[in-house]
Amino acid sequence: MNTFKLLVVAHLAGGLSDLARKSVMLMAGAATLFALSACSPDAPPPAEQAKVEPATEISPEHEKMIKDLAARLEQSPEDGRGWSILARTYAVSKRYPEAVDAYEKAANLIQDDVVMLVDYADILAVVNGKSFKGKPLELVEKALKIDPENVKGLALRGSAAFEMGDYAGAAKYWSKLLPLLPPDSPLWAQTKKGIENAHAMAGNGQSQPISAGARISGVVELSPKLAGQVAPTDTLYVFAKAISGPPMPIAVIRTVAKDFPLKFALDDSMAMMPSMKLSSQQQVTISAKISKSGSATPKSGDMKGEVTPVKLGAENVHVVIDSIVP
Repeated sequence: MNTFKLLVVAHLAGGLSDLARKSVMLMAGAATLFALSACSPDAPPPAEQAKVEPATEISPEHEKMIKDLAARLEQSPEDGRGWSILARTYAVSKRYPEAVDAYEKAANLIQDDVVMLVDYADILAVVNGKSFKGKPLELVEKALKIDPENVKGLALRGSAAFEMGDYAGAAKYWSKLLPLLPPDSPLWAQTKKGIENAHAMAGNGQSQPISAGARISGVVELSPKLAGQVAPTDTLYVFAKAISGPPMPIAVIRTVAKDFPLKFALDDSMAMMPSMKLSSQQQVTISAKISKSGSATPKSGDMKGEVTPVKLGAENVHVVIDSIVP
């Protein structure tokens, strides 16, 4: 039984498990993720290309289930969760106008669901001729006020800026997105390319590629004595920090704490602030931290390791996570 069938059945039966809720979020996200990436053929934002296509054909069984859920919601129109499920079902089936209508009903009943807000913005912009102007942008900004690190929200906000000719703004939002993505994922590479393209557009087409000398690469290892204390849900951060200066990282990677040793590469595209880049430093401290909470701020119980000083352009930097934050 596929995820949406499970969800519709569960909702018609009056119950929905946490696992099912997470499944529908992931499935809906995969189906509609960054549908508006095609803002410019020359400088595409970091997003998976998606076209507005005719509705997907579904089996008679699934069609009946969708109709049954829609009929139930007409009898119980205050069921925001049900409208949200119906909207995502329509979205995956590429029935975008119906999805927009269901999302609107859900949004009027559920105010602070970040996943729903960004999915709604995505589909609404598709229906609006692949434009974020107006309500789609309002929805994305509302989502980012609730969760400033929402991955899809940052991607869409960057795409909206790019669409409106604000290339520096697009680079800013995608630069915030980059450290939230696994560094070995296609989306990370695509986001990095999007940032470079946006910078080039902002500079009147004068691209400034990142040189090999303006990066630091190496591996992060986990001390065997700490191996049993890392959970699959833990987050790994790799930072470059100024040896003397503000405590804020100059460049950062965020990924899942697994599969050690982990190869990393830090460069200007991962800058936390446009005014302070890795290439502006001669030496830095490279730190790695495993976070139990997912926060970049050190907390008791987090695991860490660092190497200092590290020269700009260094390769094969070896960082061992071997201590616990008290």
